[in-house]
Amino acid sequence: MASIDCHMHVGRGERLFDAMQVDCTAERAEYLMDKADVDKSVIFAVSYENYCEPNREIAEIVRSNKKFLGFARLNNEMPGAAGHLAYCVKELGLIGLKLGEVPTREIMDAARALKVPVLAHSGMGLPPIKYEPVAGSYPDVTLILAHLGLGMTWDDMFAHPLQAFYLARRYKNVYLDTSAATWVQYILELAVKEAGADKLIFGSDGPWFYPSIMKACIKDLELNESDENKIMGGNIAGILNL
Repeated sequence: MASIDCHMHVGRGERLFDAMQVDCTAERAEYLMDKADVDKSVIFAVSYENYCEPNREIAEIVRSNKKFLGFARLNNEMPGAAGHLAYCVKELGLIGLKLGEVPTREIMDAARALKVPVLAHSGMGLPPIKYEPVAGSYPDVTLILAHLGLGMTWDDMFAHPLQAFYLARRYKNVYLDTSAATWVQYILELAVKEAGADKLIFGSDGPWFYPSIMKACIKDLELNESDENKIMGGNIAGILNL
């Protein structure tokens, strides 16, 4: 079974005051993949005000390197977001959408029409439960909630993942990725118990969180081979029809 990292950023962001937005090159991403023995990664842009050019850059990287699978990135304020998503899918060949916020109906309507999954930020300041209206209103759109919904403070570190687990159990179209969830192994263990291996997807949030570390965290769970294969690549391969 091929291993697939569903959450990897590539590009140079606009915010020079934020170190996480600068110089995340494709070469760096591939180095981290090779170090972790990861076969493929879903890549998308870091943060911009307008994603038109970054999405074209992602498409160019994907065309030149078969290790990468490309998702478009948008935000709710981007003018003509639905039309640009259609352009990214139909013309650039990108196969999914990454969002940093709860999407608008316009964006979800476009994702439904284009039959692409939506990978959305959750936790870390955005309670996963805010996605329940989206999950319920769009049962035919696959929604992948990032970071297991992991919170940033002691108050929400454990409460928010429980919201994510509930959504994964309640809605057939909701999955959870493991990206940036390496610092509380207990949450990952609980995710397998509460959401199940069928609903979990390996993601690292590289290049800042290393794929090798996230992979080691999953290996440390000592799952049976079938469940580990689902998390490490099988679930996302099914979603993307790979």
